[in-house]
Amino acid sequence: MKGHSQREGAWKDVPARRCRAIVVLFASSIALAAHAGAAQQNARPTSSVWDGAYSAAQAERGKQVYVRHCARCHGEDLATSRNPLSGDLFAEHWESRTLADLFRRIRDTMPAGQVSAVEDAEKLDTMAYVLQQNGFPEGRAELTPDADALAAVHITGKGGPTPVRTGSLVRTAGCLELRDDREWLLTKATEPERTALETASKTSASQPSQAGQRTIVLLNPFPSPTAHRGHRIAATGFLVRRADGDAVNVVSLEMIAPSCTP
Repeated sequence: MKGHSQREGAWKDVPARRCRAIVVLFASSIALAAHAGAAQQNARPTSSVWDGAYSAAQAERGKQVYVRHCARCHGEDLATSRNPLSGDLFAEHWESRTLADLFRRIRDTMPAGQVSAVEDAEKLDTMAYVLQQNGFPEGRAELTPDADALAAVHITGKGGPTPVRTGSLVRTAGCLELRDDREWLLTKATEPERTALETASKTSASQPSQAGQRTIVLLNPFPSPTAHRGHRIAATGFLVRRADGDAVNVVSLEMIAPSCTP
């Protein structure tokens, strides 16, 4: 009878065990679905400002906002060569960045001294006007404040990235070496690419792992990078185009690998 009671108790516990298993399986399914959803969201397709990121109506509203709140500082004519919101100055500063970066700057700092005087929706319209005045084509849909959607739209030249000029803030990576006991440089370095101070520290994970073919002189590295000689280093700084080879006036150095072998 005792053995019978034990078997009966064990059989009675089967439904409970099955319920627990079902609950665990259900929870796991939810977790997997959430992970898949996150992965799908992270895999959001990217586009560029040449694909039509704003509507004509939105740009027209933005023009009115610009006249009321922006023209007193930036001037009524966006086409002037000195206006940082258009032309070469705009391209030099914003190319290779995204509409999320541009909107963040407008939203958080403009108008100077009166940031709260203009609603975020109006600032978004103003950004549409700025895009229009830079020759980027109109589309059917309006810009929205969705940070992920804005981050998926890249600012680039019509034919792709334009050549980086002297004075541009760039990032490059290569093997740290000392030449003639006096000049630091990166060998097997990647082509200098535009960057921004607020984003440079976040790009090490996406830094190309393969070696480049450039030799870049490092100007004014401080403090001394001696401890990282022979390491793979990412350098952020201002590009100096020179006849005898390009240089970077260093803002920061970051070790991305303890070996020069990719």
